[in-house]
Amino acid sequence: MCYQNPNLGSQLKDELSHYLKENSINDLHNLILVNNEIIGYTFLANRNYETFKSNKIKKKELYILFSSLILSKKFRNFFYASKLMTSNNRIILKKKKISFLYCDRNKVNFYRFFGWIDLKKSLFNVIDHKSNQVGMIYNFKKNNLAKTKYFNFYYHS
Repeated sequence: MCYQNPNLGSQLKDELSHYLKENSINDLHNLILVNNEIIGYTFLANRNYETFKSNKIKKKELYILFSSLILSKKFRNFFYASKLMTSNNRIILKKKKISFLYCDRNKVNFYRFFGWIDLKKSLFNVIDHKSNQVGMIYNFKKNNLAKTKYFNFYYHS
C-alpha cells in the first residue's frame, strides 16, 4: 500500500519556487557517486560580498557560498569527506574566488584541516541570513585579514 500526501503537489510547487528564487544557473551542485548512487553533495553558490575599511566600502566582489555538505550516513568517513572537500576546494581555487561557510562549532577543526580559516564574529555580517554558527573563509590570505576591517556577505542571490 502506498501513502499519498494530498498536499504533496503544492509542497513540491512551493519547494521548486523557493529553489528557483534562491539559486542561479551559475551555482554548482557537486556530487560524489559510488556505484551510480549519490552518496555526497555540496552546494557552491555565486554570491556577493563587500569589504570595509574605515567605514567605507573598499570593494564589492563575488564569492562562493559553500553550503550543504551532505554525506550519506553509511559513507560518513574521512575518505569520502576528504574526496568531497578536496574537490570543492579545487573548484574554489580554480574560480579564483574566496569562499564563505557557516558551520557548527564542532565542525571547525574539520574545515581547518582543509585550509579554512574561522572568522571572528566582529569581522563579518551576513546581511540576509542570521545564524549563531561559526563563519569560515577559504582562499583568503591570513595577512589580508589585518587589512580588511569588516565583511558583509550576502547569502541569497
